[in-house]
Amino acid sequence: MSVLNVAFAQTNPVVGDVEHNLELILSAASEVADRADVLITGELALSGYPMGDLSYRADIIESSMTALKKLIAATGEQTYSNLVFVVGHISPAAASKATAQSSLAIAHNSASVISNGELIGTYHKQTLPNYDVFDDWRNFVPGHEELTFSVKGRLCAVAICEDIWVKDAKRSQALQDKGVELLTVLNGSPYTRSKQRERIDAAKQFQRGFDLAYANLSGAQDELVFDGRSFYLDSTGSEIFHAPFEQGVYLAQQADLLQTQQSEKAVLWSVLVEGLRQYCLKTGQHSIVLGLSGGIDSAVCAALACEAIGSENVIGVALPSRYSSDHSLSDAEELAKNFELHYRVLPIEKAHRAFEETMEFSPLAAENLQARIRAVFLMGISNTEGALLLSTGNKSEIAVGYSTMYGDAAGGFAPIKDVFKTDVWELARWHNHTGDYPLIPIGSIDKPPSAELRPGQVDSDSLPDYGVLDQILRLLIEESATIEQVVASGFNALEVERIEGLIRASEWKRSQGAVGTKTTAVSFGTGRRIPLTTRFRKL
Repeated sequence: MSVLNVAFAQTNPVVGDVEHNLELILSAASEVADRADVLITGELALSGYPMGDLSYRADIIESSMTALKKLIAATGEQTYSNLVFVVGHISPAAASKATAQSSLAIAHNSASVISNGELIGTYHKQTLPNYDVFDDWRNFVPGHEELTFSVKGRLCAVAICEDIWVKDAKRSQALQDKGVELLTVLNGSPYTRSKQRERIDAAKQFQRGFDLAYANLSGAQDELVFDGRSFYLDSTGSEIFHAPFEQGVYLAQQADLLQTQQSEKAVLWSVLVEGLRQYCLKTGQHSIVLGLSGGIDSAVCAALACEAIGSENVIGVALPSRYSSDHSLSDAEELAKNFELHYRVLPIEKAHRAFEETMEFSPLAAENLQARIRAVFLMGISNTEGALLLSTGNKSEIAVGYSTMYGDAAGGFAPIKDVFKTDVWELARWHNHTGDYPLIPIGSIDKPPSAELRPGQVDSDSLPDYGVLDQILRLLIEESATIEQVVASGFNALEVERIEGLIRASEWKRSQGAVGTKTTAVSFGTGRRIPLTTRFRKL
């Protein structure tokens, strides 16, 4: 019996632009039509993913079905005569739905098998996730039927993402009993730092004597980055192929997997760049502006921006105050020179004095005033020149509210909002070792972090060492640990209680924060939903 040649179309769909998404799929098919037997796309590759409540719109569902009909017709061309397509899309659901579901859903999350101008069959996702950033139970009607199809005498079946993440021995056994030899799995699986290992583990635990081809999306949508890395497991669970991070079409052939492995920091950097790049491309942003404080956070954000859209499209602005140190300006200037971005200096002293002459501020309000003046200048540039303003706060600061609303928290996108401070430093050091010489100033990396809002201020005046803080935050946020559990891990009880209180007190700030790229299992955004007003004292 012949071995099937499987190709993965790692496309970067745009939600709602079905004609564009169709072109991406056909372009991928054209590249491998003479070498592949089966082409598998990612989840909802034709419609875009995630769709959110757009899945309630009958006209949007109809546009996807129209594009599907065009795809079916196109597969009748001689070019694709030997290729079977397995394509993800949205489709209308029957009037009756599962009695267990109560939602406004009118559509299925589907995958259609197409060959030689004919629709072989359509599968509907059965297991609908309802956790983290996933709202499938809210947006889709579950399916209940298997779909099998034959390619060169080999029986194949279809699953979609969460279908294989649940341990369902009965379903796996049923597929094996039917004689299935290849399970094609369409995925819209967003990046987190441990996700690739989890994907492979999930695939292996679902397998039962059949090969498994796992196709993932690439690119980004809002806060999610789809990191590609589609893979193929043989019937024994051995990984014989995995694709890289980048968009493209990849033929699953036996390969030296070690040659395609990337370091964790390299993948994380690529994810952050791609998240920002795709947000700009898909929302029509052509330039970026950000404040350059001379600190590590703005330096890393500037580096990401230059790689994402080109340094010629990035404006870096130093906004010194009466408290700014000389090295803050010199480090900002050095960074701008190294990355060849547009650099401006706008002192805020005149505006600062004007506010002080107008009314009297408390010490805390006076500190916040400086950040808000800077935001006015940066938003002025953004509005005047049509540049997207970046908010440069990291996850550690955002977690404990160490930012000023309508000040440094202002912006349309926050590239490192899901990156802890210790990881920001590590990324900077990693980036400096990738080139011929360090582009991020050593001074920005080595100096004590400071907002420079009063004489001699450093972050350690009010926060524990970031190495300690980040460990506590990971436990409280990403593992939902209680104060008692964190203390049992070896941390000071009073410190843990104080940090937990800061997290609770800052929830209202995070609810108004800019969208930013998700990199961890629990990010601040759609995946973490905590009431703003609550009398639980421990969260």
